[in-house]
Amino acid sequence: MAIGEKLEDIIIDQRFNGPPTSGNGGYVSGLIGQHIDGAAEVSLKLPPPLGTPLNISKIDGDVVLHSGETVYGIGKEASLDVTVPNIEHDSVFDDHPENVKFTPFDTCFVCGDARKIGDGLCIHARPVRGHQGHVGADWELHNSLADARSCVDPVYIWSALDCPGYAACAYGEPALLARMTTKIIRTLKCSGKAFVLGWNAGGSGRKRFCGTAVYDQNCNLVAFSNALWVVVKPEQIAV
Repeated sequence: MAIGEKLEDIIIDQRFNGPPTSGNGGYVSGLIGQHIDGAAEVSLKLPPPLGTPLNISKIDGDVVLHSGETVYGIGKEASLDVTVPNIEHDSVFDDHPENVKFTPFDTCFVCGDARKIGDGLCIHARPVRGHQGHVGADWELHNSLADARSCVDPVYIWSALDCPGYAACAYGEPALLARMTTKIIRTLKCSGKAFVLGWNAGGSGRKRFCGTAVYDQNCNLVAFSNALWVVVKPEQIAV
């Protein structure tokens, strides 16, 4: 790997796991994407380990999360034109079907049922009644997510855009986030509740595509994303 400009040294804390032994894909993508102005595309190459010193460097114009020669993720500038579905924020949500082969991780930083407000994001996206292929969830904003401006730190916006996409396009399948392209268009005040929307954008073979969006307390669009999830063998995901 070419020698690049070191941007940041990081350690992904256990709090920010997706699968139990690796970082949540949206959170890790945000760590990379925050070093890119405007819309950013982040491709995750390997599950990033927890509690391990890692580097974020600029190499050949890309932003790379790595440890030595091992590359975990690559970010680059992108253009993103997404048509966000018009779904009411006070929609009625249904439960996911119970007869699924695979369910999200209970301890996931974004969607885990075992997390509490202030520890995880507790975004539990469920199907929107009357809108097949769409999911939504309220997001209670905790002060631990705030930056110096009392706005939600962008890395948590990236995080929030992650798991609802899985719930929309791959729920019930063992799948991992492979690529995420995100654009944040306004700040989100860290108070009250936001709303997160996800929708299925099709797929074939092992690939699943989705879109997601975050709205603020006044129903203004804050950020949107599209993503690729890849179905894997269940044993490839540590549980």
